[in-house]
Amino acid sequence: MELGPFPRTLRSLFISAFLALSLAAGSPPVSADAISHEIVPGPRQITAEEKSLSADAQGGGEHGIVLAKESERDDASGGGSRLTVRFRAKIFEGRRLADLQVPHPAGSILLKWWAWTLLPDGTVKELPKEDLRQQVLAMPGGEEISVLTGRLPGVVPDCVIEYGYVMGTAGPHWRHRVELQGSWPIREFRYHWLPYRGRVASVRISRAEGLSIDLKNDSRSILVTGKNLPAVEEEPFMPPLKEVRASATLYYQTASRPSENFWTWAARKVTQQAAIFARDKPMKAALAGMDLSAGDDPKARLRAVHGWLATHVQVTGMSSFEKAEEARGDKEPELFAEDVLESRRATALQMNYLFMGFARLLGAEANLVMATDRTDRLFDPALLTTDQFDAYLVAVHFPGDPSDQFSFVDSVVGLPFGEIPWWIAGANGFLADPKGGSVVMLRPSNPVKNLSESRTSLSLNLDEGTADVHWSRTDAGQAGLLDRLRLRFMRPENRRKKLEELCGAGASFEVIRAEAPGLEDLNSPLRLVCEGRKSGAGFSQMGNRRLCRFDGAWEEPVPELTAATRLHPVVFPFPRIDRNVIDIATPPGYAAAAPPAVAPIDSLYGHYALFISPTPTGYHVERVFSLTSGEVPVSGYNRLRRFLSEVRQADRTEVEFRKAE
Repeated sequence: MELGPFPRTLRSLFISAFLALSLAAGSPPVSADAISHEIVPGPRQITAEEKSLSADAQGGGEHGIVLAKESERDDASGGGSRLTVRFRAKIFEGRRLADLQVPHPAGSILLKWWAWTLLPDGTVKELPKEDLRQQVLAMPGGEEISVLTGRLPGVVPDCVIEYGYVMGTAGPHWRHRVELQGSWPIREFRYHWLPYRGRVASVRISRAEGLSIDLKNDSRSILVTGKNLPAVEEEPFMPPLKEVRASATLYYQTASRPSENFWTWAARKVTQQAAIFARDKPMKAALAGMDLSAGDDPKARLRAVHGWLATHVQVTGMSSFEKAEEARGDKEPELFAEDVLESRRATALQMNYLFMGFARLLGAEANLVMATDRTDRLFDPALLTTDQFDAYLVAVHFPGDPSDQFSFVDSVVGLPFGEIPWWIAGANGFLADPKGGSVVMLRPSNPVKNLSESRTSLSLNLDEGTADVHWSRTDAGQAGLLDRLRLRFMRPENRRKKLEELCGAGASFEVIRAEAPGLEDLNSPLRLVCEGRKSGAGFSQMGNRRLCRFDGAWEEPVPELTAATRLHPVVFPFPRIDRNVIDIATPPGYAAAAPPAVAPIDSLYGHYALFISPTPTGYHVERVFSLTSGEVPVSGYNRLRRFLSEVRQADRTEVEFRKAE
């Protein structure tokens, strides 16, 4: 059913005998005019109107403009989808719009294709279907997607490009999001949806205030249209694009009781599932069998239960690649708590069910919390489906604590009690209280807990311009969390490449050793051990003086913000503290000069300090950098940019060696 451990893959099977088209709150008015829409290739010549269009830097159309973007998704049969797409644009400069990436999901078939470039002199150059290449792309969140790639030929300034296709895909698609804006202005937009008639179809339009967007429906379909939609450019460290661009989410509602509020129903439903899984009698027996050694304090005992689950129960979706290969062919986890505890294998949702059940037995109020990946999108209460959630947590409240004081607990990714992954924290979640659900803020973690500590030794050969580097880093809390999980999931050959990348492999650094000891333990922090040789960059000569920089991959990157203005808030993954200790050995034939003094840098958004002291063998460097704010408003952008610029400048500090007499 839909309320499962990973909602994107487990869908509700409730079926309605009729099609009801409803509009969620916040969308434009709906008209019931009959819809007639057909997608056909556009003209094979540049029209007079298209010729008259010119670049508009202020409107986002400096390099090009989308003339028409139209799609039709036909899900009416319920057994599959037929997607028709047409895209036409005028190019003023560059060719980004002409480098194509057409989504090609597994099992899909390209049924029809057309693509051409219309040159200003009337020449037509085509890209045949046979020239398309299938490619797998890695997305920012680690997901891989399959696309068909191609390059439209003959692209020059003032040309017009067009491509279109018909794709048959497996289906139906229970929820799909349609972006109404992009990196280019769009003159004409159309999206026509023919939903499966066996379910309740809905549409939610968001971020469309002030835009010319219209919504129509008739007895069998929905049509979303737009005119002259402005571009929304990307900025580094910005909120999710899905939260700043207008979009339409087309989805099928979960079947709830008509007389009941949807979110009240959803809260009761998931709570009932948890109760069926974690029945009191076997849970009490399991709790009695744990050697918790935590006294009578219920909070301490619950922390001990969290630790016991982390070490005694394996989360099936969190296994390393090697462990997953060993377990291939094993049966799926059992359906009830007693069976899961006996097999010591659980799904992510079952782990949360277990923890919630034990918390209640220890006298706490405990409820599930459904959360979204905030790097992709935020929880939208007007979107009436639990399919928008990506993860589950448990909210724990003890008697005597303030009514709004919860501990949010994740029992899946290996974090300590009370810590939740950064891609979920800092946004709203849905607390599934059976008395009626509520929206709760998932607090970001304290930067003190997100600590990255490295230790580096540099042995210099200034005459050759090289340095032998040995360094290690330990990340705690949110620091290194995503890298640790990704490394665990990777095949050994891909993991080796990623480790070399984390160790600084590049043109000026040759990696000799790149390891992550303890990676097999889900509950351990990420630890890197690196060794290599640095050459070229970072050394300079002035007479008999040699200057040496000491920054490198052993220091976590400092965010770079170069634009003079800002449209959106700055959103960092998480607040953090980096501590680096670097020992630089004086090379033979040289002597260390007086160390430079660097003034500390203090800001509303962080702090920086660099201490360099002489030693009998060279220099000892201690560096501390902190980002204390996870989100900075536009009004604070200039102050933040200045702070980060000053930090990067301080990180270019050099130490000096002079040739011995």
